[in-house]
Amino acid sequence: MEFLGLHYAIWIILVLYFTGMLLMGWWSKRGIGSQEGYLLGNRQFGTPMMIMHAFGAGTHPGNVAGVMSEGVVSGASSIWVSWMWMFGTPFYWLIAPIIRRMRCLTMADLFRERFGRSASVLYIIVASVGMIVFLAGVLLATTRTVQGMMGKAATQDSEIWFFGILFVSTAVFIIYSYWGGIIAAIRTDMIQGLMIIALSFIAIPAALGLEQVGGLAGMRATLGAQGANYLGLFDPKRFSLLTVLLLCINAPLTALAFPHLMSVCAAGRTEWEGRVGFTYGNVLKRICTIGWCVLGLCWLAYLINSGSEIHKDAAFGDAISHLLGPVLQGVMLACVMAAAMSSGDAVQVTVAGLFSQNIYRVYVNPKAEEKQLVHVTRMVGIVIALLSLAGAILMRSSLVKVILDYFNILSLVGISTAMGLLWRRMNTTGMFSSTISAVVTFILTRYVIEYTSDIRAITIGAPILAGLLGGVVGSLLTQPPEPEKIEKFFKKIYVPIGQEEKLDLPLDEVVPQAKRWLTAGGLFIVKPSRQSWVGFWVALGICLVCILVMLAILNL
Repeated sequence: MEFLGLHYAIWIILVLYFTGMLLMGWWSKRGIGSQEGYLLGNRQFGTPMMIMHAFGAGTHPGNVAGVMSEGVVSGASSIWVSWMWMFGTPFYWLIAPIIRRMRCLTMADLFRERFGRSASVLYIIVASVGMIVFLAGVLLATTRTVQGMMGKAATQDSEIWFFGILFVSTAVFIIYSYWGGIIAAIRTDMIQGLMIIALSFIAIPAALGLEQVGGLAGMRATLGAQGANYLGLFDPKRFSLLTVLLLCINAPLTALAFPHLMSVCAAGRTEWEGRVGFTYGNVLKRICTIGWCVLGLCWLAYLINSGSEIHKDAAFGDAISHLLGPVLQGVMLACVMAAAMSSGDAVQVTVAGLFSQNIYRVYVNPKAEEKQLVHVTRMVGIVIALLSLAGAILMRSSLVKVILDYFNILSLVGISTAMGLLWRRMNTTGMFSSTISAVVTFILTRYVIEYTSDIRAITIGAPILAGLLGGVVGSLLTQPPEPEKIEKFFKKIYVPIGQEEKLDLPLDEVVPQAKRWLTAGGLFIVKPSRQSWVGFWVALGICLVCILVMLAILNL
């Protein structure tokens, strides 16, 4: 029995899921009475919640759909569509306490304290564009996946279904996020995170059991016989070793520009919750990516052996509709929607918070009360979601292209963030010249020069180099920042939460010379604590193990 192309069991599961999530959003309204409540959940969450919040905010249907979409074209190297964050992950352990110690509500607050009000506006513009593109990718991936599961990806009325699914998906998370803010996001991320983990592995046994696949050995035999580099972890045409290395350099820069970085690092009760949550929520994603890639390779082997047509962006949905029965399809579709909502609500809330906290409160109504600010945040959130909806429609030709664009756009402003945290000489002019140089270089290499796989490395590396040079030249050619302002900023970074009395001491006492690692040329890099060192190397070791596991799957 079917309705609109889906079995009734699937509709029942979806209705139950959406009802539960909307009730959670409505219930979470009770915890919101201020901007800090709406944007950071009053900093009340423990380690499990923070792990799932980071996992949910960073994991969305575009990840699995992007890996599978690229996988049916290029094979195992598609894993880097998601693993491009891989070697940024250990740096999350170092980033999280710094962001928490800024004691800010938004990332734009950090830019205002370090570079001034005009710099915070520039950050808001660039970061908002990046996150709108990101959310457009979330909506696009969700729509394409549902289309594939309903068998509506390659029909005459596919465009009608595309717009219908897209509008419904957008409406659901707009309502959900409007009600509950970040409190609803974090509470439901716990549930949705577990569902996303299930999504990553639930279909693999069925895929390996297909006669046309023949298990891992059969999959490897089929793909190895094609002549293409389907079983190579690196592909010179799409994800070469150089491209992957540049993506890994880009990853921590992009992370430093996340508007939701403040919530994933600072919504916990202490620094430890933020540190463990941000790092290991993303470690979970790296592990799940192995499952997505294996499923994509199995599906490619099936398509080759069955002689079926490849529908690139609907590959994930096509695979699920073929591999699973109605009940599990319903569970999987709920997982897809969970992944979309867990990312969408974080974006809608945090990007809207940039405007209400750093534009409306600063330039429009400095005397605004907390309830009024929350109302403005909710209204701007709706606008952000609608702009993302428009973006999904305009960029629907290529899901992977949208994912890579978002990744690169945020790094353009993340360069100046990193320089501001590590180099005392960096000033407002340096921030502007760094960001503008990186943006112009990105546009030239991405859109003016014809984009081919051969210049992907240039598109990633050239903006980073331009941003670094722009920041250095712009800062050195102008007056250095005020010493008192810089000292105050760096004291905040290195004074842990709960030791606020140290903020009144001189920087030389807060961070004595014996604790400084590198200070040449105005750099200010402090010796990491034992907790920082150990945590960094443990996270790096886990990342290396993930790569070894994937190599073993491809070569055993």
